[in-house]
Amino acid sequence: MSARGYSQCAVIANIEKRKLAEQYPEGTEAPDIDFVLSGDLNLPNGGLSARFPGLYVPILDVTFNGPERTDTQFGTVSITRQYDGFADFPLYPLNLVATANALLGALYLHPYDLEPSLADPGTPPPIHTKTGDTDYYYFETEDLPLFAPLRMIGVPEPLIDVVEPVVKVVVELGYDRTIPPGEPTPARLIPPLNPATVAGDLVDAVGEGITNAAALIGAPKPSAVTHDDLVAPQRMIAREPATTTDRLNAATGPVKSVIGDGRTIGRSARSDNGSHATTARPARKTPVRDALNNASTDITTVVTKVSDSMKQALSGSADDSDQGGGAGAAR
Repeated sequence: MSARGYSQCAVIANIEKRKLAEQYPEGTEAPDIDFVLSGDLNLPNGGLSARFPGLYVPILDVTFNGPERTDTQFGTVSITRQYDGFADFPLYPLNLVATANALLGALYLHPYDLEPSLADPGTPPPIHTKTGDTDYYYFETEDLPLFAPLRMIGVPEPLIDVVEPVVKVVVELGYDRTIPPGEPTPARLIPPLNPATVAGDLVDAVGEGITNAAALIGAPKPSAVTHDDLVAPQRMIAREPATTTDRLNAATGPVKSVIGDGRTIGRSARSDNGSHATTARPARKTPVRDALNNASTDITTVVTKVSDSMKQALSGSADDSDQGGGAGAAR
């Protein structure tokens, strides 16, 4: 026999399951009863009753009776939709964006919790986990309930898509998706955030929003922006063996090397990943380089003249010495 419960009926089914577990503990012969739950307020990680166990609401005369049992001999299937405020309430309610999204999810998603079907090939496959006697199936929701009122009044979907990715990152900061749904997890105050991870997620979301905005106005689709793109690319210069002019240029500071045909080669740091070097371009002359080249030519000219003068002087002294020696010999 199978007992099914949706929303408040799921609460009633969990109460009966507890009674059966007490009546038929492990090791005893129990009736063949299975449970199928949807929109479960007693979901250990996410259910409203499990988030605030023992909380009493006077106006409704309701006491939240905590998480469901998973240590019985009665097989159970629990189906949950992401952002259903009754079954997927934020772990960190002080994230007011996430809490507002969950409250609207209780209004716009919870009434349709029976729509997802494991047998429907058009439904994206759920995330399946198992804790004790219960199999949990978690269906992701593409659109935030927070924007449902805007969709109802006719705001174009492409316009919502510009801002929704960033808002979704903020909403998800109110949850810890690493905790299994079958692990009892009461509400907490402050999430332990990793700044680098949050910054990276926000940058990716902003990039997605920019892409959607470009599509909205009909502009060419830009490349996806990620946090890796924020690192400024550095450029490396390919050098030929140094010449005399290169050594002289090096003395002026870090300038690009000039190869024999007067062209420079620049390569992006990303070219090591397989891209080609950028096209070679003629070197741009500068006044400093021209002055140094002219100074080098003038210095070479002066050194040549001095060298020639010294050679002539030495040659003349040698001739005088030879003549003096010959006259002495004649005497």
